[in-house]
Amino acid sequence: MKFSSEDYNVLSYVLKNNFMSYEQAIAWAYAQYTDQGIDPFIEKLSLASDVAEMIEFISNTYQVYGEPSNEFLAGEAAKAYSEEKLSLYAAISRILFDLDLELPEEERQELYIAEDYFGWHDSAESQALVHAMPLFDKYRPIYERAVAKFSI
Repeated sequence: MKFSSEDYNVLSYVLKNNFMSYEQAIAWAYAQYTDQGIDPFIEKLSLASDVAEMIEFISNTYQVYGEPSNEFLAGEAAKAYSEEKLSLYAAISRILFDLDLELPEEERQELYIAEDYFGWHDSAESQALVHAMPLFDKYRPIYERAVAKFSI
């Protein structure tokens, strides 16, 4: 499989954030070997002595610095919600306030409406889901596809 600079940007991100260990990265690199050989970049990557060296090699070769797209980051928060690692409120807040993603205005408005239910509405979660889930369902697959390339 041929990987793009955006793919390597995601790899750098997951390495930086300890979503993938050095051992997992090496195992992934070795899994790329086929009967036809291997991409020379991946071969060099598999020779790195630690995660920092891998990240540096990716950055120097592809000029990417582990800063994925807004859609990827929104998908990461949506995935964390779907796996119950974040509450709905925390996932919405992460997208709106922590990451301050530049999503389309209509989408940001839907998330602001969803966030606004918390703190005053008796069934805030169910009301907020109506506004947040379409966006979570849109962005979660972007994240899942990107990290699946690295067996995460």
